[in-house]
Amino acid sequence: MMVFPRENLVFFAVPKTGTTAIEAALDARAAIVLRDPPHLKHMTVASYARSLRPLLKADYEMMAVIRHPLDWHGSNYRYRTRPKLQGTARSTAHLTFAEFIARMLTPGNPEAEGAQSRFLSLKDGSCPVQHLFRYEAQDRILAFLAERFGGPVELPVVNVSPQRALDLPDALRAEHETRFARCYEMWEAAQH
Repeated sequence: MMVFPRENLVFFAVPKTGTTAIEAALDARAAIVLRDPPHLKHMTVASYARSLRPLLKADYEMMAVIRHPLDWHGSNYRYRTRPKLQGTARSTAHLTFAEFIARMLTPGNPEAEGAQSRFLSLKDGSCPVQHLFRYEAQDRILAFLAERFGGPVELPVVNVSPQRALDLPDALRAEHETRFARCYEMWEAAQH
């Protein structure tokens, strides 16, 4: 998460949406950068509203990037295949993407609670983020940042997940769309 008082902007670092690249590009211009631990870097909108916003005593505009829900889970799946996680409970190296999604859809799975919609919503379920962009719309993101920061912003290529097949049976895809319907709605509404 980064706060830019001069630009009247708070940037929310939704995991697996290219936030590390945006952080690298704009780090020096931010008044506040929350990097570590991960729960601060990836502070939710609700946590911000409850804890940080009152301290800032300002109503900054909010920006975030949202990824297509299936692609978001695919990125998380690929990221967790890296050698550092092999042999741990978080590793997905031994799973197919279909097995990973089936596990994600299991009722009560705490991993599913980290959905993008939950990340971007207040307690009442509303999303107050004024500048919500689709991850796939990099040109729109860059144009917004260039306008807000007064010049072009170049994003470095960092934190790229390994390539891996993301095959999914239609029935599992439909179940995913139902379970993460709010994420799909938010992605559909985001700027593209």
